[in-house]
Amino acid sequence: MAGFGGAVKLTGESAYKQALSSISRSLREVGSEMKVVSSAYDKNDKSTAAISAKTDVLNRKLEQQKSRLSTLQAQYKSYSATMEQNGAKHQALAQKYESEKAKLTAIGNSLGKTSAEYKKQQQVVDGLSQELQKSSQNQERNANTMSKLRVSMNNAQADINKTSKAIEELGESSEETSPK
Repeated sequence: MAGFGGAVKLTGESAYKQALSSISRSLREVGSEMKVVSSAYDKNDKSTAAISAKTDVLNRKLEQQKSRLSTLQAQYKSYSATMEQNGAKHQALAQKYESEKAKLTAIGNSLGKTSAEYKKQQQVVDGLSQELQKSSQNQERNANTMSKLRVSMNNAQADINKTSKAIEELGESSEETSPK
């Protein structure tokens, strides 16, 4: 009886985690650069140099954020495909369990619950029950992972939106201060 159980490792998980770690590190570096640029220029400094420096840092930050979102989206797509396959396996296991359980009931009704066939079938059903329970737990863990991933993607998109808005505001500041 080849079963389905145990932990399911989503393919490419470590590669995605490494990529996200690298991007997060780059975002921290760009964030620290922005602090340096902000501290070098007065908050109200609307000079071309100040705006240019801030825009440059924000553009690099935006690219890193887009890269992070892209990585998260690829990871989500990969996980979704794996979850779909695991869901089909889980469903097949549940159907097999129900079928074997019905068979156990039929054997119990025809041969009695003390027969050797009944005891053998009971072991099959018990084994499938344990596998189904493990599979259900894995399905729940994987659903939680997917939920966390969706939250991370939404947060990444929100960061992109904030950075884009900051760049637009700098562009408007630049237009206000340019000679007409």
